[in-house]
Amino acid sequence: MVKPKEGDLFARACVFGRTFEIYYGYYEDFERNSIYNDPVPIYPDLKLCPVFTDGGERIVTEMQLACEKYSGRPDEDRCGRCSNFRRGELLFGLCTACENNEK
Repeated sequence: MVKPKEGDLFARACVFGRTFEIYYGYYEDFERNSIYNDPVPIYPDLKLCPVFTDGGERIVTEMQLACEKYSGRPDEDRCGRCSNFRRGELLFGLCTACENNEK
């Protein structure tokens, strides 16, 4: 099995009418020097740079920190654990909390 290199394409995801290209890389510079230094798929920061569907729904990732409308177990804090999360593919989903869907 060939190990992926930084910059290699992991996947092209077409979710909810939007296309995302996910490449291998590192979230933090120090990770390159770690003993576990294989690059990982880097998902876009959809909290910092929101993306919406044509219908105005906010696209999120399962692993991003949840917003103030989080509805789920109190010991969790990720979108993927929220009852307002509607799963898509490749760790993408939609936030269905009405107040968050304003552009």
